[in-house]
Amino acid sequence: MPIAGYMSLCKERAPIISSRDKGGSQTHIAYNRGSSVVTHYQVDGVIIKSGNKCDFLLINEDKKTAYLIELKGSDLSWAAMQLQATEQTLSAQLAPYQPLQYRIVANNCRTNEIETAEFKKYRKLWKNRLVYKSVKYEENI
Repeated sequence: MPIAGYMSLCKERAPIISSRDKGGSQTHIAYNRGSSVVTHYQVDGVIIKSGNKCDFLLINEDKKTAYLIELKGSDLSWAAMQLQATEQTLSAQLAPYQPLQYRIVANNCRTNEIETAEFKKYRKLWKNRLVYKSVKYEENI
């Protein structure tokens, strides 16, 4: 368990891991088809209590892959800044899981937000490690 002092939200080899805020419609669903050891944490308000932070951290311990997950209304640039701030705050704990994967699930991914200079900066920086989708995103981890 990489985040000392915090319990995982899921079972060790959970087949499906769901990240969803209470009352929100945005959902990230991860399928653990290989029965890897996984850990899942709520970051916002639990691991990081103040400042900018993303909502969830999901780690595939066997593959040494970490996913920073932000569930957002619509501001993609702000969501990316929250992911980056979380990465910086948890850099020591996340060091074994490089390169990090970034996920934004928003209510809306409007073209004008996707094309802002600020969000383009993150798209260029993170390339294919950044995925942003509307309402629901499902993936194999």
